[in-house]
Amino acid sequence: MASSLTQSYLRWTAKLSNATEYLAVAIFAGIVLVNFMAVGARYVLADPIGWSEEALRYAIVWAVYLVAGATFRHGEQMMIDLIVIIPSDMIKRIAALLSLLTTLVLAAIVVALGIPFLMDTGQVSPSMRLPMWIPYASVVIGYLMIAVQAIAGYIEQPALGNKEPAK
Repeated sequence: MASSLTQSYLRWTAKLSNATEYLAVAIFAGIVLVNFMAVGARYVLADPIGWSEEALRYAIVWAVYLVAGATFRHGEQMMIDLIVIIPSDMIKRIAALLSLLTTLVLAAIVVALGIPFLMDTGQVSPSMRLPMWIPYASVVIGYLMIAVQAIAGYIEQPALGNKEPAK
């Protein structure tokens, strides 16, 4: 049985995962709306919206990085399933731990190098004049989400004896 701290962490990360998924859905809905407006403005009104392509690009990046953590939480990330066919539970556990540690190291590197980069860009986007730290922050926040949710996904793995997902 997992400790109450572990259960609290799993409940919190499940809520965080749901919130980021809903936020990404809202962003994708906005993407569709802005895209329709841009197409209509260009071909119906013959007056294109200059900032739409840039806004769509940054919104897609934000949505993808927001759901990246939830993807890891549910084990839906791209991976090689070769280890799954090995019958040894010990090798499966070692592979799962190695995968988690590799993911956490990568996330730590991206966040550690990304935060100072965000503080020092001083750039603005060409069309919207948006400070570039805003689109760049999606990568740092996305990798933080990946780290948090990868830990939760690892804890919830059936191979580790946990059969019930956090509610």
